[in-house]
Amino acid sequence: MDEDLRKTIIMVAVCGFCSALLMLARLAMRKVRRQGFNLSDYLTMVALACLASRTAFTTVVVLWGNNNLTSADRASKLFTAVEIYQREVGSKLTLVNRITYNTYIWIQKSVVLLLYRRMLDGLPQPHHIMNFYWGFLAITYVVVQSVTFVECHPFHLYWQVMPPPGKCQQALVQLIVFVTLNIVTDILLIILPMPWLIRMKISLKRRLSLVGLFSIGFLLIAVAIARLPIYGNGTSQVNRNTWGSVEEFAAAFVANVPTLFALRRQPAKVDNTSFHNNRHSEMAGFRNISEEGITVTHCIELRRDTIGNPKDPDGLEVTCGVPRPCSLSRLWKQQNDLAES
Repeated sequence: MDEDLRKTIIMVAVCGFCSALLMLARLAMRKVRRQGFNLSDYLTMVALACLASRTAFTTVVVLWGNNNLTSADRASKLFTAVEIYQREVGSKLTLVNRITYNTYIWIQKSVVLLLYRRMLDGLPQPHHIMNFYWGFLAITYVVVQSVTFVECHPFHLYWQVMPPPGKCQQALVQLIVFVTLNIVTDILLIILPMPWLIRMKISLKRRLSLVGLFSIGFLLIAVAIARLPIYGNGTSQVNRNTWGSVEEFAAAFVANVPTLFALRRQPAKVDNTSFHNNRHSEMAGFRNISEEGITVTHCIELRRDTIGNPKDPDGLEVTCGVPRPCSLSRLWKQQNDLAES
């Protein structure tokens, strides 16, 4: 095994382990805090299954190879029957791996969008915005999955090793479409909460800290840009596997860090038995983050303290004890009421 393949396998293993650790920590912390799993957590479980599959598929592809070879590589090698068989299997797994990887990435985007939905519920025009986002996310998912199968005709060229199948196995169109839609959806997810966060009447320091919390998606955009085929040998399998593993971890980081941030302290004990029919009953168990000015359970809550706090000139204080919808909308309404009075 040459040095590049060894480094790729190490990268796949390390990034896969770190990604799984983040998602397992999220699920474990949910149980430690005695909170029930919600839709985001179940999606995280599916993402874990995709991650395990992707790691296994990628390892086989790296060890056995596939038909994504340069002309120089083909000219310098004489393939045996066993090598041709292994590369055919690796090529088929590469195709399945792309489907699994696309699903993993879009699941992580859905987890982020579910967080935003709970945050922004009740704000001006949130339902129309959310419907658009969910629709756009679904359409882009279908597109990235569909384009996986459109470049090689006839279809068996996707795994044909000898004679050379041409350039369709490089999946250049698939990579460009995936990276482009990946960047577009990440940008949309970043800007979604920004108008309300920027316009809220809080200190600049607190505003910047909140904007920074919801801007970690730029990490994903940077990784996606690095995957573009305009940089060196962008379509090589080693390059795709390496950057795919980095993006895999970045997606898990962006989707799970806000929730882990919320669960890092013991929540207040709240009796929410009377709220079992309420769509927000899952939000019992508030906890304070006074230094951040936010309260988080399965959502992040910002609200104006009606009593006032001399240590908080912006009038923002964190409370816990009453299950209620996320109150970015409540803060927004109170600010409007103050402006009208």
